[in-house]
Amino acid sequence: MRMLLSLAACLILIASVLAVFPDEAYQIDYHHALLGFPQQQTTFFHQPYPNSKASLIYTLSERGVIGAVNPKDGSLIWRQFSSSNSTSTGGFLKAGEGQNTVVSATSDIIAAWSASEGRLIWESKARGGKIKDLEVLESNAIEATDGVKDIIAVVEHGQTYVKRLDGKTGKALWTYADER
Repeated sequence: MRMLLSLAACLILIASVLAVFPDEAYQIDYHHALLGFPQQQTTFFHQPYPNSKASLIYTLSERGVIGAVNPKDGSLIWRQFSSSNSTSTGGFLKAGEGQNTVVSATSDIIAAWSASEGRLIWESKARGGKIKDLEVLESNAIEATDGVKDIIAVVEHGQTYVKRLDGKTGKALWTYADER
């Protein structure tokens, strides 16, 4: 009995020593095999349900993988590969406050995903153009239908276009071409 207690105490000490080294602190190393290395500019906390107090970490990796991670234990909630098969850094991932949608833009494809389960809601192609910026409209002057906010995208294809997309369907509501 005494030998078992000594062995248990040794195992507890070894486990605590091997836990986290100071040089490993603050390293982002969750699920590199499943997501890839997360891009800092596309990684954020967001509440998947408006009434929820819990948040998830959403990211777009350098491999073009979009995913949600539970910050409490690092478990992967969902992941999706972007349709553009982009493996270079870049792209955008945004979420509107108080809605169950995250919007991604990689290469020439804009897509909306269910924030809670990762299901594809809609997808819109920029037809040969490259997406230069993406924003979710948060203005109080613009009423969101059914809690879904519209998207503004800046697309470059010979000249620069600004498009407003319906947040519910992904259809272009209007397009403005910069003639300069």
